[in-house]
Amino acid sequence: MNRFLPRLSVILAAALLTACQANPGPPPVVDEDDRSATPTNSSTTSPPPEAAPEEDLLPKRSTVSIGVDPLRGGLNPHLVANNSELVNQIAELVLPSAFHGTEMDTDVLESAEEIEAPEGVAMRVRYTIAAPAQWSDGTPISGSDFNYLWSQIMRTPGTKNISGYRAISAVRTSGNGRVVTVDFDHRVEGWHKLFAHLMPSHLLEDRDFASVLADGIPASAGRYLVESMDRGRGIITLNRNDRFWGEDPANIDVIQLRAVRDTAQAVNMLRSRQIGFADFTPQQTTLENLSLLSNVNTGVVTRQRQLRLEMSAAEGALNDQPQRRALASLLDTDQIARLATGRASELEPGHNPFDSNSELAPLRERAGRKPVRIGVDPQNPTALAAATTIVDVLQAKAIDAEVVTERLTTITSDLLPAGKVDAVVAWDENGNDAMSLANYFVCATPTRPAATLSGFCPDNSAETALGILSGELDSEAAEERVGHLNREEVLFVPLLNEVRVHALGKGIVGPGQSIKDWDSGLISAPQWRKDDD
Repeated sequence: MNRFLPRLSVILAAALLTACQANPGPPPVVDEDDRSATPTNSSTTSPPPEAAPEEDLLPKRSTVSIGVDPLRGGLNPHLVANNSELVNQIAELVLPSAFHGTEMDTDVLESAEEIEAPEGVAMRVRYTIAAPAQWSDGTPISGSDFNYLWSQIMRTPGTKNISGYRAISAVRTSGNGRVVTVDFDHRVEGWHKLFAHLMPSHLLEDRDFASVLADGIPASAGRYLVESMDRGRGIITLNRNDRFWGEDPANIDVIQLRAVRDTAQAVNMLRSRQIGFADFTPQQTTLENLSLLSNVNTGVVTRQRQLRLEMSAAEGALNDQPQRRALASLLDTDQIARLATGRASELEPGHNPFDSNSELAPLRERAGRKPVRIGVDPQNPTALAAATTIVDVLQAKAIDAEVVTERLTTITSDLLPAGKVDAVVAWDENGNDAMSLANYFVCATPTRPAATLSGFCPDNSAETALGILSGELDSEAAEERVGHLNREEVLFVPLLNEVRVHALGKGIVGPGQSIKDWDSGLISAPQWRKDDD
């Protein structure tokens, strides 16, 4: 038996080294025109593998659990249908981005700069991908990933930031896949916001973009990867990406995201230390319940995300402005916000900009021919409750109406363009950046979807979008243009703004001692360390 001890020592040392660092070898070179490879057959017989050491001799993987809202849809952060705090934060940990805000990600890129554009090109930007940058399966990040994201957003209904990507005329790759040259038809001052959350095109290119990440993310180029999704148990497991090439790999090996469906469950899990941190949607008594727990710090955070009633101006829907104005005038957003969330505390109702005394005859006449149909994804309970409340309000005014429950991907791709729903209740980013504001002035074409759920095409839309994207119209002027457009054409009604609760218990040492230091939530996970005290 003693002759095996040196070998066991070597195995244990190697296991300990692997657990303590993420130090991948150089990524393989991938030919952009031929990604496939056929395994070679060999007649050489490999020796049998060494017997694995006993499980209790292996180094224990550091694991923490946190409480989150249940995952309602998929993990594709580019879809309006998946617009949630949880999806956006997972994307930040798993998918690579050219920039974060206006700061270039130096792990992903060596450089990114606007360069001199040739005649006929309004603007040209060149990205150089960092040599070690790779997906967790060893495939290098390449220009194909840039081209894939651009092309899919251009052709898929219900995607975000369409205005910026619509300004792109070409994405070209050179330098063995590492140099990406992007040409624009017109100037985009905020081009840094493009190509965030790149996706592994080599694994996804033949699949439907609207459902491509419905069950996970097959490869990572961030500090964590999605190891598994167990919807039945409400657990998403993130493992540290040991192929991450950057200087600051994550400290904790495994993060379990555990769904908390109500305050009682969150409180019980914090009390019993099943979770060390929670980021979830509050209920009426959430803060009161949490205040009774010793050693738990709580805080309230607000996000720009906003639940809206988006009117459809498509043919066959509410394509007459007086119909949309009548519907908007009936909505008491304070009431809808309370009934949709089931709470009156930690609540920020939206502001309805429309007069409550509008003429109802146009809407009644339309409802007499065909009921007003409010589309909503039944997987989102707050949106569903809001849609049901709106239908109740209409019916109380003798206006025939009904709720249409369908996946939001189906609503955006099929029902809205065909005029089969008149309005949709869904979450919107409510951004005040140039691309978000320019979206309202991007019209549909026979081959390109509209940028907003309303599908409305304003007068002088192209000129206005160009002015916003180029920076000729500053943010204040752009916001005023959008506000004026909405007041005139009645395209959406803000119902409520997102409010969240953060609760910090025991087991995790994170970005700081104050709960305010945890405002970014899960995004700060690479900094976390396990606290066993």
